[in-house]
Amino acid sequence: MIKCEDLHKTYPLGKGAGYPAVRGVSFQVRAGEFTAITGPSGCGKSTLLNILGFLDNPSSGTYLFDGKNVGAFDDGRRSGLRLTDIGFVFQSFNLLPRFSALDNVCLPMLYAGVEKEAAAARAEELLARVGLAGKEANSPIKLSGGERQRVGLARALANRPRLLLADEPTGNLDSKSGAEIMQLLLELHKGGLTVIMVTHDQSLAKLASRIVRMKDGVVEP
Repeated sequence: MIKCEDLHKTYPLGKGAGYPAVRGVSFQVRAGEFTAITGPSGCGKSTLLNILGFLDNPSSGTYLFDGKNVGAFDDGRRSGLRLTDIGFVFQSFNLLPRFSALDNVCLPMLYAGVEKEAAAARAEELLARVGLAGKEANSPIKLSGGERQRVGLARALANRPRLLLADEPTGNLDSKSGAEIMQLLLELHKGGLTVIMVTHDQSLAKLASRIVRMKDGVVEP
């Protein structure tokens, strides 16, 4: 599904200087894998995840998604892939506080052109799947951290993505809630979903089927 060859990402700092967040990363991810990307803070793992999710462009190198060079895509095609093929789970949840849990999950489906009633029905089904049946009308501010992340996971699944990207999905949760979210990710992977998770927690990384370790912007051998 994914093949990266010599990816670099440098952020400009002014006066010609730059910060090399990713420095020549090459690796592959097969469909159906659960890959954990781990390493210390600032090693480039979240930057790499953003590149894999079409949220950022590499400064150089090649990123192939299903054998197609993503670097050759225009913004519209990249946005379309993000909407239909990629699901995102964020450490900070990124939910809309004035929307209900149901509406937060509906939103990506509405952007994709799904009719409102069909979107609401699927959102209700997904919230039940992640253990939030009966809390569809609650706003995020009335939910616990673990419940917010469950809403975020349901939203990530809304458009039936082929790839789920999770950036420190348990980072803002207590140990019990974190374990519950991790169990949901493992169940999704068992069902055939390709999952790439960034984490600094080695105990969580060991639950994945494969670990990619990064340090100073490179993948360790």
